[in-house]
Amino acid sequence: MKHLTFNVCAIAGLAFSGLAVLLLLANLLSGNQFVDVILPAAVVSLVVGGAFSVRARLLSGKGHGPAKR
Repeated sequence: MKHLTFNVCAIAGLAFSGLAVLLLLANLLSGNQFVDVILPAAVVSLVVGGAFSVRARLLSGKGHGPAKR
């Protein structure tokens, strides 16, 4: 299995968190019509995004983060 780099984890965390925001915005615009589907999907997206963000933070702490100039 390929190891995930700091950049991959950081971008994936941002993407999943952004997806959760978009889902909640879609829920708002639909007038809570699909709340039974959208809300659990947004929560799962936030959890996955948080996990990727934590992984990126751990990789950064080990010295595998972005190079400092």
